[in-house]
Amino acid sequence: MVKIMAYDPEQAVFKQEVEALTKPVLTIDEKPKSVFETLYYALQLTLVDFSPFIWATAFVAMAGLPESVTPSMISYCFIGVFVATMIQTTLGNRLPVVQLPSVPIFINMASIAKTYPYGLTTAWGAAFAGGVIEGLFGASRVLTVLRKFMPPVVVGSVVATIGFVITRISLSWVFAIPDALHLSLGIISFLFALFLRFKLKGLISRGFVLISILIVGIIGGTVLGIFDWGSVARAGWVSLPKLFPFKGYDGATSPLIISFSAILLVLTGYACSMFESIGDYAAVCTAAAEPYKVKHMNRGIAAEGFSCALCSLFGGLPVTSASQNAGIIASTGIASRVVTQTAAFIFLLYGLCPKFTTILAAIPKSVIGGAFIISAGLILLSGINTVMSDIKNNFGNMIVAGVTLGISVMMPYYLNLDRSAWLGTLHPFVKLYLTNNVFLAVTVGIVSNLLINYVFYNKNQ
Repeated sequence: MVKIMAYDPEQAVFKQEVEALTKPVLTIDEKPKSVFETLYYALQLTLVDFSPFIWATAFVAMAGLPESVTPSMISYCFIGVFVATMIQTTLGNRLPVVQLPSVPIFINMASIAKTYPYGLTTAWGAAFAGGVIEGLFGASRVLTVLRKFMPPVVVGSVVATIGFVITRISLSWVFAIPDALHLSLGIISFLFALFLRFKLKGLISRGFVLISILIVGIIGGTVLGIFDWGSVARAGWVSLPKLFPFKGYDGATSPLIISFSAILLVLTGYACSMFESIGDYAAVCTAAAEPYKVKHMNRGIAAEGFSCALCSLFGGLPVTSASQNAGIIASTGIASRVVTQTAAFIFLLYGLCPKFTTILAAIPKSVIGGAFIISAGLILLSGINTVMSDIKNNFGNMIVAGVTLGISVMMPYYLNLDRSAWLGTLHPFVKLYLTNNVFLAVTVGIVSNLLINYVFYNKNQ
Protein backbone atom coordinates (compact mmCIF):
# COMPACT_ATOMS: atom_id res chain seq x y z
CA MET A 1 0.00 0.00 0.00
CA VAL A 2 1.51 3.34 -1.03
CA LYS A 3 1.11 6.07 1.56
CA ILE A 4 0.22 9.48 0.11
CA MET A 5 2.01 12.26 2.00
CA ALA A 6 1.07 15.92 2.41
CA TYR A 7 1.66 18.16 -0.57
CA ASP A 8 5.17 19.56 -0.78
CA PRO A 9 5.92 21.36 -4.06
CA GLU A 10 9.67 21.06 -3.53
CA GLN A 11 9.61 17.30 -2.97
CA ALA A 12 11.29 15.22 -5.67
CA VAL A 13 9.08 13.05 -7.86
CA PHE A 14 11.34 10.13 -6.95
CA LYS A 15 13.63 9.72 -3.96
CA GLN A 16 16.82 8.70 -5.74
CA GLU A 17 18.67 11.56 -7.40
CA VAL A 18 19.15 10.97 -11.13
CA GLU A 19 22.41 12.28 -12.55
CA ALA A 20 22.48 13.91 -15.98
CA LEU A 21 24.49 12.15 -18.66
CA THR A 22 26.42 15.38 -19.31
CA LYS A 23 26.88 18.51 -17.21
CA PRO A 24 25.09 21.59 -18.60
CA VAL A 25 27.20 24.52 -19.74
CA LEU A 26 24.43 26.87 -18.62
CA THR A 27 21.96 25.71 -15.96
CA ILE A 28 18.29 26.69 -15.90
CA ASP A 29 18.80 29.92 -13.93
CA GLU A 30 22.04 31.02 -15.63
CA LYS A 31 22.20 33.52 -18.49
CA PRO A 32 24.51 33.61 -21.51
CA LYS A 33 27.31 36.18 -21.32
CA SER A 34 26.04 38.41 -24.12
CA VAL A 35 22.94 39.32 -26.11
CA PHE A 36 24.53 37.82 -29.21
CA GLU A 37 25.14 34.50 -27.48
CA THR A 38 21.54 34.47 -26.19
CA LEU A 39 20.12 35.11 -29.67
CA TYR A 40 22.50 32.56 -31.14
CA TYR A 41 21.30 29.74 -28.85
CA ALA A 42 17.66 30.84 -29.12
CA LEU A 43 17.67 30.79 -32.92
CA GLN A 44 19.12 27.30 -32.82
CA LEU A 45 16.26 26.23 -30.56
CA THR A 46 13.62 27.61 -32.94
CA LEU A 47 15.09 25.70 -35.88
CA VAL A 48 14.71 22.42 -33.99
CA ASP A 49 11.24 23.30 -32.67
CA PHE A 50 9.83 24.43 -36.01
CA SER A 51 6.82 22.09 -36.05
CA PRO A 52 4.14 24.87 -35.86
CA PHE A 53 4.67 25.34 -39.57
CA ILE A 54 4.19 21.63 -40.25
CA TRP A 55 1.27 20.99 -37.90
CA ALA A 56 -0.65 24.11 -38.91
CA THR A 57 -0.42 23.01 -42.54
CA ALA A 58 -1.50 19.48 -41.57
CA PHE A 59 -4.50 20.77 -39.60
CA VAL A 60 -5.76 22.81 -42.53
CA ALA A 61 -5.61 19.75 -44.79
CA MET A 62 -7.17 17.36 -42.24
CA ALA A 63 -9.99 19.78 -41.40
CA GLY A 64 -10.88 20.17 -45.07
CA LEU A 65 -10.15 23.90 -45.08
CA PRO A 66 -8.99 25.79 -48.19
CA GLU A 67 -5.25 26.26 -48.58
CA SER A 68 -5.74 30.03 -48.41
CA VAL A 69 -6.19 29.61 -44.63
CA THR A 70 -2.73 28.05 -44.19
CA PRO A 71 -0.59 31.23 -43.92
CA SER A 72 -2.90 32.70 -41.28
CA MET A 73 -3.01 29.42 -39.36
CA ILE A 74 0.79 29.26 -39.30
CA SER A 75 0.97 32.81 -37.92
CA TYR A 76 -1.64 32.08 -35.25
CA CYS A 77 0.25 28.96 -34.16
CA PHE A 78 3.57 30.76 -33.82
CA ILE A 79 1.92 33.49 -31.75
CA GLY A 80 0.36 30.75 -29.61
CA VAL A 81 3.80 29.16 -29.11
CA PHE A 82 5.10 32.53 -27.86
CA VAL A 83 2.23 33.04 -25.42
CA ALA A 84 2.29 29.47 -24.05
CA THR A 85 6.08 29.26 -23.74
CA MET A 86 6.27 32.54 -21.86
CA ILE A 87 3.50 31.46 -19.48
CA GLN A 88 5.21 28.11 -18.87
CA THR A 89 8.69 29.53 -18.29
CA THR A 90 7.59 32.46 -16.09
CA LEU A 91 4.45 31.33 -14.24
CA GLY A 92 4.35 27.57 -14.84
CA ASN A 93 7.02 25.02 -13.97
CA ARG A 94 9.79 27.48 -14.98
CA LEU A 95 11.66 24.80 -16.90
CA PRO A 96 13.27 25.54 -20.29
CA VAL A 97 10.30 24.01 -22.14
CA VAL A 98 9.02 25.22 -25.49
CA GLN A 99 5.27 24.69 -25.95
CA LEU A 100 4.38 23.47 -29.45
CA PRO A 101 1.08 22.39 -31.10
CA SER A 102 -0.22 19.09 -29.71
CA VAL A 103 -0.81 16.46 -32.38
CA PRO A 104 -3.34 14.33 -30.41
CA ILE A 105 -5.46 17.41 -29.67
CA PHE A 106 -5.48 18.99 -33.11
CA ILE A 107 -6.22 15.66 -34.81
CA ASN A 108 -9.46 15.49 -32.83
CA MET A 109 -10.13 19.16 -33.54
CA ALA A 110 -9.74 18.50 -37.26
CA SER A 111 -12.25 15.66 -37.02
CA ILE A 112 -14.73 17.97 -35.27
CA ALA A 113 -14.17 20.76 -37.80
CA LYS A 114 -14.85 18.37 -40.67
CA THR A 115 -17.94 16.58 -39.29
CA TYR A 116 -19.82 18.90 -36.88
CA PRO A 117 -22.25 21.64 -37.92
CA TYR A 118 -20.31 24.89 -37.57
CA GLY A 119 -17.34 22.58 -37.19
CA LEU A 120 -14.50 25.09 -36.96
CA THR A 121 -16.24 27.17 -34.28
CA THR A 122 -17.17 23.99 -32.39
CA ALA A 123 -13.59 22.71 -32.60
CA TRP A 124 -12.22 25.88 -31.06
CA GLY A 125 -14.95 25.89 -28.43
CA ALA A 126 -13.95 22.35 -27.45
CA ALA A 127 -10.26 23.33 -27.43
CA PHE A 128 -11.02 26.27 -25.12
CA ALA A 129 -13.07 24.16 -22.69
CA GLY A 130 -10.51 21.33 -22.76
CA GLY A 131 -7.71 23.76 -21.95
CA VAL A 132 -9.59 25.14 -18.96
CA ILE A 133 -10.23 21.59 -17.69
CA GLU A 134 -6.55 20.63 -18.07
CA GLY A 135 -5.52 23.82 -16.28
CA LEU A 136 -7.86 23.11 -13.37
CA PHE A 137 -6.62 19.51 -13.25
CA GLY A 138 -3.03 20.70 -12.82
CA ALA A 139 -4.00 23.36 -10.29
CA SER A 140 -5.90 20.78 -8.22
CA ARG A 141 -2.58 19.00 -7.41
CA VAL A 142 -4.10 15.63 -8.28
CA LEU A 143 -0.93 14.83 -10.20
CA THR A 144 1.01 14.83 -6.92
CA VAL A 145 -0.24 11.30 -6.37
CA LEU A 146 1.65 10.13 -9.46
CA ARG A 147 5.07 10.84 -7.93
CA LYS A 148 4.71 7.83 -5.64
CA PHE A 149 4.39 5.60 -8.67
CA MET A 150 7.29 7.03 -10.69
CA PRO A 151 10.65 5.71 -9.40
CA PRO A 152 13.76 6.31 -11.54
CA VAL A 153 13.22 3.06 -13.46
CA VAL A 154 9.85 4.35 -14.71
CA VAL A 155 11.04 7.89 -15.42
CA GLY A 156 14.17 6.59 -17.14
CA SER A 157 12.08 4.30 -19.34
CA VAL A 158 9.88 7.27 -20.29
CA VAL A 159 12.92 9.43 -21.10
CA ALA A 160 14.44 6.63 -23.18
CA THR A 161 11.15 6.25 -25.05
CA ILE A 162 11.18 9.98 -25.78
CA GLY A 163 14.68 9.46 -27.19
CA PHE A 164 13.30 6.80 -29.54
CA VAL A 165 10.49 9.17 -30.56
CA ILE A 166 12.91 12.01 -31.27
CA THR A 167 15.11 9.65 -33.29
CA ARG A 168 12.08 8.61 -35.33
CA ILE A 169 11.20 12.28 -35.93
CA SER A 170 14.77 13.00 -37.02
CA LEU A 171 14.82 10.10 -39.47
CA SER A 172 11.39 11.01 -40.82
CA TRP A 173 12.82 14.43 -41.67
CA VAL A 174 15.91 12.87 -43.26
CA PHE A 175 13.71 10.69 -45.49
CA ALA A 176 10.96 13.29 -46.04
CA ILE A 177 11.99 13.41 -49.72
CA PRO A 178 13.63 10.05 -50.44
CA ASP A 179 15.89 11.01 -53.31
CA ALA A 180 19.67 10.90 -53.53
CA LEU A 181 20.12 14.67 -53.25
CA HIS A 182 18.08 15.19 -50.08
CA LEU A 183 19.45 12.04 -48.43
CA SER A 184 22.98 13.21 -49.21
CA LEU A 185 22.25 16.58 -47.63
CA GLY A 186 20.99 14.80 -44.51
CA ILE A 187 24.20 12.78 -44.26
CA ILE A 188 26.36 15.84 -44.86
CA SER A 189 24.42 17.77 -42.21
CA PHE A 190 24.96 14.92 -39.73
CA LEU A 191 28.71 14.65 -40.43
CA PHE A 192 29.20 18.42 -40.40
CA ALA A 193 27.34 18.66 -37.06
CA LEU A 194 29.62 15.96 -35.62
CA PHE A 195 32.68 17.87 -36.81
CA LEU A 196 31.48 21.12 -35.27
CA ARG A 197 30.47 19.48 -31.97
CA PHE A 198 33.65 17.46 -31.35
CA LYS A 199 36.44 19.16 -33.32
CA LEU A 200 35.69 22.80 -32.49
CA LYS A 201 35.08 24.57 -29.19
CA GLY A 202 33.10 27.36 -27.57
CA LEU A 203 30.12 28.97 -29.29
CA ILE A 204 30.67 27.07 -32.52
CA SER A 205 30.65 23.72 -30.75
CA ARG A 206 27.53 24.52 -28.70
CA GLY A 207 25.77 25.92 -31.75
CA PHE A 208 26.53 22.93 -33.96
CA VAL A 209 22.87 22.32 -34.83
CA LEU A 210 22.25 25.93 -35.90
CA ILE A 211 25.44 26.28 -37.93
CA SER A 212 25.01 22.94 -39.67
CA ILE A 213 21.41 23.71 -40.64
CA LEU A 214 22.17 27.24 -41.87
CA ILE A 215 25.26 26.34 -43.90
CA VAL A 216 24.11 23.02 -45.34
CA GLY A 217 20.42 23.94 -45.56
CA ILE A 218 20.38 27.53 -46.80
CA ILE A 219 23.76 27.98 -48.49
CA GLY A 220 24.01 24.40 -49.75
CA GLY A 221 20.33 24.33 -50.72
CA THR A 222 20.72 27.59 -52.65
CA VAL A 223 23.77 26.35 -54.56
CA LEU A 224 21.96 23.12 -55.45
CA GLY A 225 18.81 25.00 -56.47
CA ILE A 226 16.44 23.38 -53.97
CA PHE A 227 16.02 26.32 -51.58
CA ASP A 228 12.86 28.12 -52.66
CA TRP A 229 13.73 31.82 -52.55
CA GLY A 230 10.69 32.53 -54.74
CA SER A 231 8.31 31.65 -51.91
CA VAL A 232 10.31 33.92 -49.61
CA ALA A 233 9.96 36.83 -52.02
CA ARG A 234 6.18 36.31 -52.26
CA ALA A 235 5.66 36.18 -48.48
CA GLY A 236 4.43 39.28 -46.70
CA TRP A 237 6.32 41.25 -44.08
CA VAL A 238 3.64 41.75 -41.41
CA SER A 239 0.65 39.70 -40.18
CA LEU A 240 -1.10 41.01 -37.06
CA PRO A 241 -3.16 38.75 -34.72
CA LYS A 242 -6.78 39.32 -33.79
CA LEU A 243 -9.28 37.86 -31.33
CA PHE A 244 -11.52 35.04 -32.66
CA PRO A 245 -10.06 35.16 -36.19
CA PHE A 246 -12.38 32.39 -37.45
CA LYS A 247 -15.59 34.00 -36.20
CA GLY A 248 -18.26 33.65 -38.90
CA TYR A 249 -15.96 31.60 -41.14
CA ASP A 250 -18.28 28.57 -41.04
CA GLY A 251 -21.49 30.57 -40.77
CA ALA A 252 -21.72 30.54 -36.97
CA THR A 253 -22.65 33.81 -35.30
CA SER A 254 -20.94 32.87 -32.00
CA PRO A 255 -17.12 33.07 -31.72
CA LEU A 256 -17.09 29.71 -29.87
CA ILE A 257 -19.63 26.89 -29.73
CA ILE A 258 -19.49 24.68 -26.64
CA SER A 259 -20.55 21.10 -27.47
CA PHE A 260 -20.40 18.43 -24.74
CA SER A 261 -19.66 15.59 -27.17
CA ALA A 262 -16.96 17.62 -28.92
CA ILE A 263 -15.35 18.43 -25.57
CA LEU A 264 -15.29 14.74 -24.64
CA LEU A 265 -13.56 13.91 -27.92
CA VAL A 266 -10.95 16.66 -27.50
CA LEU A 267 -10.33 15.64 -23.88
CA THR A 268 -8.93 12.32 -25.09
CA GLY A 269 -6.22 14.32 -26.84
CA TYR A 270 -5.67 16.47 -23.77
CA ALA A 271 -5.24 13.34 -21.61
CA CYS A 272 -2.60 12.04 -23.99
CA SER A 273 -0.89 15.44 -24.02
CA MET A 274 -0.77 15.62 -20.21
CA PHE A 275 0.92 12.26 -19.82
CA GLU A 276 3.34 13.10 -22.60
CA SER A 277 4.21 16.40 -20.92
CA ILE A 278 4.84 14.69 -17.57
CA GLY A 279 7.40 12.51 -19.34
CA ASP A 280 8.90 15.48 -21.18
CA TYR A 281 9.36 17.43 -17.94
CA ALA A 282 11.31 14.48 -16.57
CA ALA A 283 13.49 14.36 -19.68
CA VAL A 284 14.22 18.09 -19.52
CA CYS A 285 15.08 17.89 -15.82
CA THR A 286 17.43 14.97 -16.48
CA ALA A 287 19.16 16.77 -19.35
CA ALA A 288 19.42 20.01 -17.35
CA ALA A 289 20.67 18.29 -14.15
CA GLU A 290 17.62 19.65 -12.31
CA PRO A 291 15.79 17.59 -9.65
CA TYR A 292 12.34 16.62 -10.95
CA LYS A 293 9.87 17.97 -8.38
CA VAL A 294 6.12 17.63 -7.93
CA LYS A 295 5.69 21.35 -8.61
CA HIS A 296 7.02 20.78 -12.12
CA MET A 297 4.14 18.41 -12.84
CA ASN A 298 1.34 20.40 -11.23
CA ARG A 299 2.34 23.89 -12.28
CA GLY A 300 3.44 22.69 -15.69
CA ILE A 301 0.12 21.04 -16.53
CA ALA A 302 -1.84 23.97 -15.08
CA ALA A 303 0.12 26.47 -17.20
CA GLU A 304 -0.15 24.26 -20.26
CA GLY A 305 -3.93 23.91 -19.93
CA PHE A 306 -4.69 27.58 -19.43
CA SER A 307 -2.27 28.41 -22.26
CA CYS A 308 -4.23 26.11 -24.57
CA ALA A 309 -7.44 27.94 -23.67
CA LEU A 310 -5.79 31.30 -24.35
CA CYS A 311 -4.27 30.14 -27.64
CA SER A 312 -7.68 29.02 -28.89
CA LEU A 313 -9.02 32.59 -28.55
CA PHE A 314 -6.40 33.77 -31.06
CA GLY A 315 -6.88 30.87 -33.49
CA GLY A 316 -3.75 28.96 -32.48
CA LEU A 317 -3.71 25.20 -32.01
CA PRO A 318 -3.54 23.88 -28.42
CA VAL A 319 -0.01 23.20 -27.23
CA THR A 320 2.05 20.62 -25.38
CA SER A 321 5.69 20.38 -24.31
CA ALA A 322 8.24 19.76 -27.05
CA SER A 323 10.13 16.47 -26.66
CA GLN A 324 12.95 17.89 -28.79
CA ASN A 325 13.88 20.30 -25.99
CA ALA A 326 15.50 17.60 -23.88
CA GLY A 327 17.59 16.48 -26.84
CA ILE A 328 18.91 19.93 -27.67
CA ILE A 329 19.72 20.60 -24.00
CA ALA A 330 21.57 17.30 -23.65
CA SER A 331 23.62 17.83 -26.81
CA THR A 332 24.47 21.52 -26.42
CA GLY A 333 24.55 21.88 -22.62
CA ILE A 334 22.41 25.02 -22.85
CA ALA A 335 19.56 24.70 -20.34
CA SER A 336 19.10 28.42 -19.71
CA ARG A 337 15.48 29.48 -19.27
CA VAL A 338 16.41 32.92 -20.64
CA VAL A 339 17.39 31.28 -23.92
CA THR A 340 14.02 29.53 -24.10
CA GLN A 341 12.21 32.80 -23.42
CA THR A 342 14.26 34.55 -26.10
CA ALA A 343 13.31 31.75 -28.48
CA ALA A 344 9.67 32.47 -27.61
CA PHE A 345 10.09 36.06 -28.80
CA ILE A 346 11.69 34.82 -32.01
CA PHE A 347 8.64 32.58 -32.51
CA LEU A 348 6.52 35.72 -32.06
CA LEU A 349 8.57 37.39 -34.78
CA TYR A 350 7.88 34.41 -37.04
CA GLY A 351 4.17 34.78 -36.32
CA LEU A 352 4.16 38.50 -37.06
CA CYS A 353 6.48 38.29 -40.09
CA PRO A 354 5.58 35.53 -42.60
CA LYS A 355 8.76 36.21 -44.58
CA PHE A 356 10.93 34.91 -41.74
CA THR A 357 8.70 31.88 -41.37
CA THR A 358 9.00 31.14 -45.07
CA ILE A 359 12.81 31.28 -44.99
CA LEU A 360 12.99 28.65 -42.28
CA ALA A 361 10.27 26.53 -43.83
CA ALA A 362 12.26 26.43 -47.07
CA ILE A 363 15.22 24.70 -45.40
CA PRO A 364 15.23 21.06 -46.55
CA LYS A 365 13.89 18.86 -43.74
CA SER A 366 16.60 16.27 -44.39
CA VAL A 367 19.20 18.82 -43.26
CA ILE A 368 17.38 19.50 -39.98
CA GLY A 369 16.89 15.78 -39.36
CA GLY A 370 20.53 14.94 -40.01
CA ALA A 371 21.80 17.54 -37.55
CA PHE A 372 19.29 16.56 -34.88
CA ILE A 373 20.06 12.82 -34.81
CA ILE A 374 22.92 13.55 -32.38
CA SER A 375 20.60 15.26 -29.91
CA ALA A 376 18.10 12.42 -30.17
CA GLY A 377 20.75 9.84 -29.38
CA LEU A 378 21.91 11.72 -26.30
CA ILE A 379 18.47 11.93 -24.72
CA LEU A 380 17.95 8.24 -25.47
CA LEU A 381 21.15 7.41 -23.59
CA SER A 382 20.16 9.75 -20.75
CA GLY A 383 17.04 7.66 -20.22
CA ILE A 384 18.99 4.41 -20.35
CA ASN A 385 21.50 5.84 -17.87
CA THR A 386 18.64 6.62 -15.47
CA VAL A 387 17.23 3.12 -15.86
CA MET A 388 20.62 1.54 -15.21
CA SER A 389 20.93 3.47 -11.94
CA ASP A 390 17.77 1.77 -10.66
CA ILE A 391 18.07 -1.84 -11.83
CA LYS A 392 21.27 -2.85 -10.04
CA ASN A 393 20.58 -5.99 -8.00
CA ASN A 394 16.85 -5.50 -8.57
CA PHE A 395 15.33 -8.12 -10.86
CA GLY A 396 11.86 -6.57 -10.51
CA ASN A 397 13.04 -3.24 -11.90
CA MET A 398 14.73 -5.04 -14.79
CA ILE A 399 11.35 -6.48 -15.76
CA VAL A 400 9.65 -3.08 -15.33
CA ALA A 401 12.15 -1.39 -17.66
CA GLY A 402 12.06 -4.21 -20.22
CA VAL A 403 8.27 -4.37 -20.36
CA THR A 404 7.88 -0.57 -20.49
CA LEU A 405 10.45 0.00 -23.21
CA GLY A 406 9.39 -3.02 -25.24
CA ILE A 407 5.70 -2.13 -25.30
CA SER A 408 6.02 1.65 -25.63
CA VAL A 409 8.54 1.49 -28.47
CA MET A 410 7.26 -1.50 -30.44
CA MET A 411 3.47 -1.45 -30.06
CA PRO A 412 2.87 1.77 -32.07
CA TYR A 413 5.37 0.56 -34.66
CA TYR A 414 3.65 -2.83 -34.98
CA LEU A 415 0.12 -1.41 -35.09
CA ASN A 416 1.05 1.11 -37.77
CA LEU A 417 2.53 -1.60 -40.01
CA ASP A 418 -0.57 -3.44 -41.19
CA ARG A 419 -3.28 -2.94 -38.59
CA SER A 420 -4.73 0.34 -39.85
CA ALA A 421 -8.11 -1.26 -40.65
CA TRP A 422 -8.38 -2.68 -37.14
CA LEU A 423 -7.27 0.61 -35.57
CA GLY A 424 -10.04 2.36 -37.46
CA THR A 425 -12.64 0.33 -35.56
CA LEU A 426 -11.39 1.48 -32.13
CA HIS A 427 -12.58 4.41 -30.04
CA PRO A 428 -10.47 7.51 -30.84
CA PHE A 429 -9.03 7.58 -27.30
CA VAL A 430 -7.99 3.90 -27.48
CA LYS A 431 -6.42 4.48 -30.88
CA LEU A 432 -4.49 7.50 -29.59
CA TYR A 433 -3.34 5.55 -26.56
CA LEU A 434 -2.11 2.49 -28.46
CA THR A 435 -0.18 4.54 -31.01
CA ASN A 436 1.41 7.17 -28.73
CA ASN A 437 4.81 6.06 -27.47
CA VAL A 438 5.14 8.47 -24.56
CA PHE A 439 1.55 7.99 -23.32
CA LEU A 440 2.17 4.23 -23.36
CA ALA A 441 5.52 4.58 -21.58
CA VAL A 442 4.06 6.61 -18.70
CA THR A 443 1.03 4.39 -18.12
CA VAL A 444 2.70 1.01 -18.76
CA GLY A 445 5.65 2.05 -16.60
CA ILE A 446 3.44 3.04 -13.66
CA VAL A 447 1.19 -0.03 -13.89
CA SER A 448 4.01 -2.54 -14.43
CA ASN A 449 5.95 -1.05 -11.50
CA LEU A 450 2.91 -1.44 -9.22
CA LEU A 451 2.21 -4.99 -10.36
CA ILE A 452 5.77 -6.24 -10.33
CA ASN A 453 7.28 -4.44 -7.34
CA TYR A 454 4.22 -4.26 -5.09
CA VAL A 455 2.09 -7.28 -6.04
CA PHE A 456 4.00 -10.13 -7.67
CA TYR A 457 7.69 -9.64 -6.87
CA ASN A 458 9.14 -9.74 -3.39
CA LYS A 459 12.35 -7.69 -3.38
CA ASN A 460 13.70 -9.69 -0.47
CA GLN A 461 13.34 -13.11 -2.10
